[in-house]
Amino acid sequence: MTISNQAVRFHQYGNQQVVKIEDVAIPEATGSQVVVRVISAGVNPVDMKVRSGFLSEFFPLKFPVTSGSEFMGVVDSVPAGSTTFQIGDRVMGLTGNHGAFAQFILVESAQLVRVPAGVTDETASALPVSGTTAWQGLFEQGQLKAGQRVLIHGAAGGVGALAVQLAHQAGAEIIATASAKNHDYLSHLGANKVIDYHHPQEFASIKNVDLLLDLAGAGYENLSPMLKPLARVVSAVRPDIAALISTASEPVFLQMHPDNALLETLVQQLADGLLMLKIGKVYEFAQAAEAIEQQHGGVTGRAILKIGNAN
Repeated sequence: MTISNQAVRFHQYGNQQVVKIEDVAIPEATGSQVVVRVISAGVNPVDMKVRSGFLSEFFPLKFPVTSGSEFMGVVDSVPAGSTTFQIGDRVMGLTGNHGAFAQFILVESAQLVRVPAGVTDETASALPVSGTTAWQGLFEQGQLKAGQRVLIHGAAGGVGALAVQLAHQAGAEIIATASAKNHDYLSHLGANKVIDYHHPQEFASIKNVDLLLDLAGAGYENLSPMLKPLARVVSAVRPDIAALISTASEPVFLQMHPDNALLETLVQQLADGLLMLKIGKVYEFAQAAEAIEQQHGGVTGRAILKIGNAN
């Protein structure tokens, strides 16, 4: 049987119409790189931003570009003499800000994490970006400590929901913003108070925030009065955050970077039931362009692109 490889690619920045499913060469395992047969991939707002050119000033790309930044699959082939992974191992990982939406991908062994038993394919494919971004935003860039007050702005999405849980584990006081329909959900995850970002008057009662983790990218005029003078501000969505909000502590744009030790810890917490990750809509491979287009925010649960079969 002839095996083919298809990838979700675009040859120029633009709208949904520039995204095509194209035949590409099947990669070969070599050196420290293994071939992964992708089963599913998480679809993120960054995929839409990369496709549209919103981030081109910060992350220039060489066309054609294969979309996608996180995946779950099985090892399909390994280099001769390699013992780190075996063919058939369930693995997950990050590909940077592009490269994951293909049936077969070439990945450095050091970028792969084994998927524990009990973690579904869909959940594993949705964890790398959300989990790594949430943890690095809170603790690496945000320096959050027990007892501090954190405001998670736009908390109902994949990153926000995990950030609420991780901050709760760390003993922080959590204020989350979300639409009214998600308030009970976020309270269940550990938020101490949830306010509706559609009603700015609710913000007035909140003061002395130590850390703002911005996942929404708007409404800064309502957020500034809530912050301590030396509050830390970390945005995962606005590279120009320093020009949008002023604090004595310089606001920073979070550029998530792969951290396999962290990802291993997070996926084990999923397996142990210490974290939960809500899966939203699952798209078929042929719906890739639509899946990317729908990543405008305001959606509860992670979107998944089904690329291959488990068997």
